Amino acid sequence: MNLDQLIKRKPGEKVVFFLRRHPIIFIGEILLVVVLTAVPIGVWLGIRGIWPDLLAGAVSRPVLVLLASAYYLTVWVFFLGLFTDYYLDGWIVTDDRILNVEQHGLFSRTISELDLAKVQDVTSEVNGVLPFVFNYGSVHVQTAGEVGRFVFEQIPRPHEIRKNILDLVEADRKKQGEAAAQP
Repeated sequence: MNLDQLIKRKPGEKVVFFLRRHPIIFIGEILLVVVLTAVPIGVWLGIRGIWPDLLAGAVSRPVLVLLASAYYLTVWVFFLGLFTDYYLDGWIVTDDRILNVEQHGLFSRTISELDLAKVQDVTSEVNGVLPFVFNYGSVHVQTAGEVGRFVFEQIPRPHEIRKNILDLVEADRKKQGEAAAQP
């Protein structure tokens, strides 16, 4: 994803980091697709043992091949949807703001933004064995604005990200205080 095409940077604004969900999350989704891919093979082995003539029929064989093809096409589209959602979801943290880019399906995207000066609280959490082992979790950014709360879900190193965001908020407040003090 090209960040310059996705967001318009303010003059002097620098991207500090771009976050995606932890790769282990996508590996879990890949395992689901692998299981879904294996289902027709198991069905074929079961049918072949119980009803071997079904796969040799002049009509039944093409119908079963058509059904299996439609099934695999559906699994492929499901996988593409999962990949698109994983790859195009992201959080962009700059030295001035936080942007939440959320992909909904293949053809819908929502981009939300909040100014670092409006951040009131940043909380990180790691819940569960896998998140603890692979060091991923959520970061909640609380604001007083309309959005109320930004949630970075399943991101790597959540405690480090929380600390970095708090440092950026402090630096942004100092910068805005200095800009307000100048005539």
